[in-house]
Amino acid sequence: MDVEVYYSGQRGGTMPYAALPAFRLFCKQNGFQLKWDSMNKRVDLDSGLKGKVCVLFTGISSSGGTAYEWEVLGNVQKFLSDSGMEVVLSQNNPSLAKNTDVAIRFSLKEMRVLEKPRLIFFQSEDDKRQDLVKCLRTEMQQSGIPCHYKVTKNQKQPSIVHIQLQLPLYTEVSKRKIYAEKIALHLASGVLEYFQNGLHIQPMAFLPPNILKLFYSTMLFTSDKESQHGADEKPLEEEQITIQESDQPSAEASDSNSGVNSESDSESDSEREELLILAEEELLEQVVTIHPVEEVPELVELRTAAEVYFDYTLIHSESVEKPYLLIGTLQVKNTGNVELKNPIVCLRVSPVDSIKMGGQVLPPKLVETMAVQGTSGLKGWRYLEDDWFAQAMERGEYWIAPIQPVTIAPESTESFQNFQISFMKQEAGKGIVVEGVVLCNDQTVHFSANNRIAVSF
Repeated sequence: MDVEVYYSGQRGGTMPYAALPAFRLFCKQNGFQLKWDSMNKRVDLDSGLKGKVCVLFTGISSSGGTAYEWEVLGNVQKFLSDSGMEVVLSQNNPSLAKNTDVAIRFSLKEMRVLEKPRLIFFQSEDDKRQDLVKCLRTEMQQSGIPCHYKVTKNQKQPSIVHIQLQLPLYTEVSKRKIYAEKIALHLASGVLEYFQNGLHIQPMAFLPPNILKLFYSTMLFTSDKESQHGADEKPLEEEQITIQESDQPSAEASDSNSGVNSESDSESDSEREELLILAEEELLEQVVTIHPVEEVPELVELRTAAEVYFDYTLIHSESVEKPYLLIGTLQVKNTGNVELKNPIVCLRVSPVDSIKMGGQVLPPKLVETMAVQGTSGLKGWRYLEDDWFAQAMERGEYWIAPIQPVTIAPESTESFQNFQISFMKQEAGKGIVVEGVVLCNDQTVHFSANNRIAVSF
């Protein structure tokens, strides 16, 4: 009797019932969660981290974190979600950290006097998260970014591990992306190492079903259909041997016909060849009839991807009193095979006090009265919050969303058109920088612009 084996609800194969005790011990030793259904003779396996909860917080600010923080933590969420645990991405809700296994805050701070990036681990004097901090720091050190401790007294949220990335002001976009990828990878690895050490389980128990399928294919027996296929081939082989043996002349017949002339021998050989050919053709027809070729449906992997880039024109006057005017468009092309819904645009500008945002972007309170009326209702773009100007002055970020629901189909492009940025001429050696990030599908996916707008003086 065989036992059905499932992993995360997906069938992995079968195994002999007699191997069940040894299989249970193997799963226990490696950290898999195993449930035995004796009624249906079925084993259900799950990741060793099923039921564990990890909350990721952005930095504390009125705007709910920078676009860069969302990008880093969004990638961490993707890494950890495949391991079987529940991963929650939040702005600033400390109550979520009370009943969770891991709570981490990641923030970004840009400093004018800083020359190289560094990571700061904020730790209270009586921190109870020493093991988690140790695992995170061990992994973060492998990113190549120097790590430092900073002890804080009377920490308001001791259950949350706070990690801050400090970057030199005007760090290039390409370097920012490299830092973001490294931090996300090693931050996720540190969390997994923390669970591995604390729960005494092996990393194999973190792997998703599509990777463990390789493991199942070597450990478990083939499916019933494949076994039947092998069983059906055996009689055909025996039948072929029987036919071939029946076509061979016996020793007695050969001796009795020793006196027959060569022409008779040639005719006999020719007849035997024809019989063998006919027998092989019949066998091939039987094989095709018994084992028809089945068409296997092609599995298409869902892929979320996009190309985001700026197109812009800079207009300036020779007059010192008149500002420079930058007219830009942010293009979002869906290069994946999944729809992108309701894109939210974040334009990050610096220096904050030198730039004014304009164009056809409406404050939320004026949408009903001033938005353009299209055939399907109001259309255009609006600021995400009522206090958008105060947030822009504080964080240097303009958060903008479409007025109407927007869906970007695969291979289609949506444009945030004709936004206007004005600024006065800067001092020699200084410049204006505009960067972009797009968040889609309820802010679960993030795409940084491939280029940035930079004006130097």
